Amino acid sequence: MGAATGIGIDAARAYGLSAFAGANVAGRLVYERPVWIHQPGRLKDCTMGAFSYINSRGSCSLYRCHIGRFAQIGEQVLVGPPDHPSDWFSSHPFAFTQPGLMPHMDRMPEFARLAPEDGRLSQRYIAGVATETVIGHEVYMGSKAYVRRGVTIGHGAIIGTASVVLDDVPPYAIVVGSPARVLRLRFDERIVERLLALQWWHYDLAPHKHAVDFSQVEATLEFFEQRKADGELEPLTPETYTARCDDDVYTIEQQRQPLYTMPDNADYPAVGAPPAPRPRAAG
Repeated sequence: MGAATGIGIDAARAYGLSAFAGANVAGRLVYERPVWIHQPGRLKDCTMGAFSYINSRGSCSLYRCHIGRFAQIGEQVLVGPPDHPSDWFSSHPFAFTQPGLMPHMDRMPEFARLAPEDGRLSQRYIAGVATETVIGHEVYMGSKAYVRRGVTIGHGAIIGTASVVLDDVPPYAIVVGSPARVLRLRFDERIVERLLALQWWHYDLAPHKHAVDFSQVEATLEFFEQRKADGELEPLTPETYTARCDDDVYTIEQQRQPLYTMPDNADYPAVGAPPAPRPRAAG
């Protein structure tokens, strides 16, 4: 399908986007079909891989977040909210914003009088901080989890309920707590290595679903390893779109290629730039 302008949420489903009324999509959402965004509190300038969903009723917010395929995001999750400078004269936006960046505040004449008149201070601040957050393929995030901007969540990881994630999470790790710590791996290291080598999320598994029992990890892994070695796994190449939304009215445009393709874009989407490293505090 090509492009569509001025369509509602029912028509958007024909483009692989399932959303409830009131979904707050700000900026653009680039996605592979299908995805389910239900009713997030805010979804700003994000990408989503195929089969990922945000299971929310108006209580999730994700900012500049790249979400892999088959990701599962629970209720009241907060990912990548903007940081404020802690080592400037003030952490208030008047010190580091730029015109148009915070339009609701700009409308107040008192704020406009105090705030910068150009983007020089904003660019200086942005240059020193991470702006993108990455959630890998097949990540499961429990309800009320918080993920700091600039963090990368490895493929297959599980983020426990109400965990506060401040640093990168290894693939297939289970993390819990505040701040989050690694509790254990989902599987033993040998299985994890084989899953990462298989990269099953890049293949169409549907033709083989009756040949495996997904509750049996090692047997299923062996089956798909053999199918891959025999050249019997077809790549998953979902149609990909850019969506913009204004009061539940969508404009959708098809993209030329999926977000994730092997080998060049196996782990990071074709849209956007890799996340900048987060500066570490001295000492």
